[in-house]
Amino acid sequence: MKAVVLAGGEGTRLQPLTFTRPKPMLPLGPNPIIYYVLSHLVKSGFQDIIIIPGYLKDQIMGYVGTGSKFGVGITHVVEPDGVTFGTAGSLKLASHLLDDTFMVVQSDVISEIPLQEMAHFHSNHGGEVSIALTTVEDPSSYGVAVLDKHDEIVKFVEKPPAGTAQSNLVSTGFYILEPEVVDYIENERWDFAKDLFPYLMRLGQHLFGYASDAFWVDVGELKGYLSGVNWVLRNLVKEPPRDARMIGDPGEGVFARGDVTIGRRAEIRGPAWVENGASLGDDVQIRPGTVLKENAQLLAGTSFESGIVFERAVIGNNCSVKSTIIGERAIVGNDVSIDRAIIGQGCNIGERAKILPGSKLWPNTKVQAGTTVDGVIAVPQDKSFYFDTGLGQYSGVLASSIEEFLGALKIVPLEALEYHIGRRDFEKWTKDVLGSVLLADNIRTLRRSQLKGEDLRLQLIEVVQEWAQRVSSPQPSPNEETNTEKPVTNV
Repeated sequence: MKAVVLAGGEGTRLQPLTFTRPKPMLPLGPNPIIYYVLSHLVKSGFQDIIIIPGYLKDQIMGYVGTGSKFGVGITHVVEPDGVTFGTAGSLKLASHLLDDTFMVVQSDVISEIPLQEMAHFHSNHGGEVSIALTTVEDPSSYGVAVLDKHDEIVKFVEKPPAGTAQSNLVSTGFYILEPEVVDYIENERWDFAKDLFPYLMRLGQHLFGYASDAFWVDVGELKGYLSGVNWVLRNLVKEPPRDARMIGDPGEGVFARGDVTIGRRAEIRGPAWVENGASLGDDVQIRPGTVLKENAQLLAGTSFESGIVFERAVIGNNCSVKSTIIGERAIVGNDVSIDRAIIGQGCNIGERAKILPGSKLWPNTKVQAGTTVDGVIAVPQDKSFYFDTGLGQYSGVLASSIEEFLGALKIVPLEALEYHIGRRDFEKWTKDVLGSVLLADNIRTLRRSQLKGEDLRLQLIEVVQEWAQRVSSPQPSPNEETNTEKPVTNV
């Protein structure tokens, strides 16, 4: 049986983290989400896997490759740019590869559901679709199934209003389908629970529900993400990575990879995972469920419980952080309190600030000292330019206007400039966002000159400055009238 992994979503519930990484590439510990999704399929015996990536697809495809690191064969079927696909609609892209019964898996679900047992269930019941179900306390955020005594689904309701659900059995995002089901998908925007499954039931097709009490969590939002982290860390205790070592009390289950600095009187309780270059100051307290990625720093007296600190983020002295994700290169001042929040990439939080539960800070947001944040602090990021130094390696710098773009060109690492000009990212952004074909053409000419290093930086700055001055001038020069463009000062 083939397995299809749906990996095209934008991860809106985990924004702003997903502005620079697709959701399947967010870390749950030593590895990204997609690693644990694929590992479950491999352990279940799947050898032929199809991945359908869309948003920031290069990062997913670059990490997964052909599947050799997992010992399986992986085929990528890419969602084309400019088209919005639903979860079911994207299957049409792979229809030519689906000539027999196949499994569908969502890329934001971590589970121990016994997939071989589910496959036997599907074969024994002889239906067109089998859906893996689990029980939850509040089914209002899921697709809810009502079963008869033969396990056939007699009703399927997507996200019923709270208190109205006729069942606590919800879809887990694991489906087994017969190939002819794909022919019933009439629109590329169709979703499974909202469109396809109710449509099949109206046509008299047979859908069965495979109920399982095995571990399952949707890691696409903060609470589920942290549950996924805890699941990964608990499993590290059972199966430590070969390149990791245990630090601290052997009974705590705290693992480290590479060189880690630990201050005096630091107290580390696991399960936890710490990566190369991470630094814990004196009297730091690490509580269960914590992940520190490469070069993360926790300064003296800080307490961190249940969450992730991404690469190169710094948390100041005497801070209290609980159930929170700190984006890469973020800086948290001294005496800051953060609870159940998402802190975006490159944020700067002043001393004595309080970030209340449910808050989100968009990338590069500055929070003044002593401020209390309750909610979302966001600037329009959908049109910003994120400077990366490589695939999935955010530099901590973004630009939301031409002024910020110019400023960024002066300070970002040279590898970021070379990376983006080689990918033609500057040309696309200046044309599609700033609306300037002229500037895009000038950058294209510069790219073809194949300049490197500081020469590239200086020429880029000169080209952009010249354009900015031209479009901001009240009167065009006589020989530029046909190329006049409106000034863009803030995007």
